[in-house]
Amino acid sequence: MLTVGGHRILPTPVLAPGLGLEEIHEVIRLTERENTDAVRTADGELRFEYASIHLEVILTLAEKRRIRAWNAAAYIAQQVFPELTVLDSTKTPVTMLDALPRHDGVDQRSFHGMSNFPLSVAPPAWFPKAGMPNVVFS
Repeated sequence: MLTVGGHRILPTPVLAPGLGLEEIHEVIRLTERENTDAVRTADGELRFEYASIHLEVILTLAEKRRIRAWNAAAYIAQQVFPELTVLDSTKTPVTMLDALPRHDGVDQRSFHGMSNFPLSVAPPAWFPKAGMPNVVFS
C-alpha cells in the first residue's frame, strides 16, 4: 500500500483478487476521464486513463520526491501491477521510489496540471512557471 498526500493507493489484487489486466480494463472505466497516457513496460506500453484526482496524486508524489511526474506514474503502476516490469524515463526497471531519476526542471504542476500536457511529455526548460492555460490535449 502507498499513501501520497492523504490518498491511499492499493495494489489491484487487494481491491479485486484474481482479476487479470484484461478483465480490469473491461470492467473499470473512469466517468470523468481527462487524459489517456502510457508508461513503458518491458513488454510494451501500459495505457491508462486518469482524471484530475489521479493527476493530483501523481503530481504530489512527484513534487514531494523531486522526480518527474511520469516516473511517479510509473512507480504507482509498478505498485498496482507488481507482476509487470515497469520502466522509468531512462528505461530502467522501477524498483524503489528513491531510485527514480531526479527532476530539477520546470514546475510540473503548471505543465501537466494547469496546461494539461500528458505525463509522457517531458517539460521543456523554457516552459513558463505560470503555464500556458490555452493549450488543451485529448
